[in-house]
Amino acid sequence: MRAGLFGAGVLALPGGVSYPRQELRYDVASPEGAGMLRIFADAVGKMMALPEADPRGWVFQWHIHAVRDDRSKASELARLYPDASDPDRRLAEIVWDTCEAHFDPLRVNFFLPWHRMHLMAFERLVRNVTGAAHFTMPYWNYTDPDRRVLPPQFRSPDDPRWKPLFRVDRNPGVNDGRPIDEAGEAPLGLNAMMSSVYLDTFEGDAGFCANLDNAPHSAVHVDVGTRERGMGAVSWAANDPIFWLHHCNIDRIWASWNRAGGRNPEDEGYVGQVFTFVDGVGKPAHYKVAYVMDAAALGYAYDRYLDRPPRSVPFLSSPGLRFTEHATSHPLSGSVTVGAEPTIVPLRADRNSPYFARLRAGSTSHRPFYLRVAGVRITRQPGVSYEVHLDPVPLAALDRTSSSYVGTINVFGAIVHSTRTGAGPAPYTNPRNYSFVITDLVRDLLRAGRLTQPPSVMLVPTGALRPGAAPTVGNISLVSS
Repeated sequence: MRAGLFGAGVLALPGGVSYPRQELRYDVASPEGAGMLRIFADAVGKMMALPEADPRGWVFQWHIHAVRDDRSKASELARLYPDASDPDRRLAEIVWDTCEAHFDPLRVNFFLPWHRMHLMAFERLVRNVTGAAHFTMPYWNYTDPDRRVLPPQFRSPDDPRWKPLFRVDRNPGVNDGRPIDEAGEAPLGLNAMMSSVYLDTFEGDAGFCANLDNAPHSAVHVDVGTRERGMGAVSWAANDPIFWLHHCNIDRIWASWNRAGGRNPEDEGYVGQVFTFVDGVGKPAHYKVAYVMDAAALGYAYDRYLDRPPRSVPFLSSPGLRFTEHATSHPLSGSVTVGAEPTIVPLRADRNSPYFARLRAGSTSHRPFYLRVAGVRITRQPGVSYEVHLDPVPLAALDRTSSSYVGTINVFGAIVHSTRTGAGPAPYTNPRNYSFVITDLVRDLLRAGRLTQPPSVMLVPTGALRPGAAPTVGNISLVSS
């Protein structure tokens, strides 16, 4: 039944087709997941042994996500395919450098379906390379605080079976078995699942897709790999085999949000988009977004799903949310540059007063509150992420354990990848937007007698800013629905 889904035509699921049996994707820490990982490791070794020009090979698959940034796409095409009429070259021209959300932020809403397609195609390729028709991609369950150590099979360079899964370009401590959020810089919570809408409302909630791209997606990337040639760099991320187990878990989070009631976009301009990948024998495979929005209809499921965090915003019957400008919406004059030192952005009350009464009324009526950080532009890798704090006291020595902590902007997903245009930085036509549900924080501050005046927001870099990097923020606002 599944074989028909991976042909050269556009993936289509005829109406009325039922799937009485669904293939399960397992936690890599389970016995079933460990068995799948053995097949995966075998496939990675075989793919790495194939010529770089082979569409079934490791390098070709890596470059679908993004071509390594020390080489341009044009130079790689010329090097590997001197014959311009080579059909594999034509395929590479179409599918390389196509990771959605990391070339043009305007397309962030394709982040989830594009990676689902990539994962499905790669899963099929593993089956073909290994002959294991029952293979399903295991997932790394780092959403469990006890599972945040990189699985040991990925840290075993001297083991013949697991050696293909090892990469040296990981952050200090990761290959030694330290939890990645301890060794790294970004938390791995499920705050994205608190969003009630998939798309950016452009008034408050930046949407489930964009928020999931930020965390835990980008958080895992920067926690695991270096920003030079590891998981922390868009152009190198797919060279690390943990990339696939990571994205399998991201897909599981999306499926969990849907099962809880989250609705995906339905407009034709979105669901009609078609992307091209590589099938199990190295030929083009075309996928339409409309046909990958429901995991169950695709014939696979996960062995375990996730619940939404407490105080998540309720799902509404309408597909979008309307936000009232509340209390401290603060259009910044121009933009604010966030640099090597903490940046304080004082918010100001909107023109409707009294400020404190409106804020307390919103809290008393159990409205959700959001802190929206919008218009984020990062054209060069800054080498840091930014912790966001609301009404911080004291203003020194803040970290993500502070009571003022809102969340972290993980810049892996915010930087526009440059190989499509050659030497960076790439043109930055559309900035990134982020939002954090802060209902509990607002209520805690009100109970403590604070927020009687518009608060400040502080952006704290997680390390030393690289020279030449100058991230900017266009707007910060505190809103309620």
